[in-house]
Amino acid sequence: MSDIFISYAREDREKAKALAVIFEAQGWSVWWDRNIPAGKSFDSIIEAEIEAAKCIVVLWSANSATSD
Repeated sequence: MSDIFISYAREDREKAKALAVIFEAQGWSVWWDRNIPAGKSFDSIIEAEIEAAKCIVVLWSANSATSD
């Protein structure tokens, strides 16, 4: 379980990474999709992490507005 779940469009990965670094420097644990183990179901991992997170941060951008 992480303190913060970061949701973002793949094109915004560097911005998500920068936020993760800032949050972690404050002592919070962060989960974002770079942590999905090989061979695991993307959907089930994401759902479990969202349910377990204490906070969800969504990066809204032109990229995310058109992303699935």
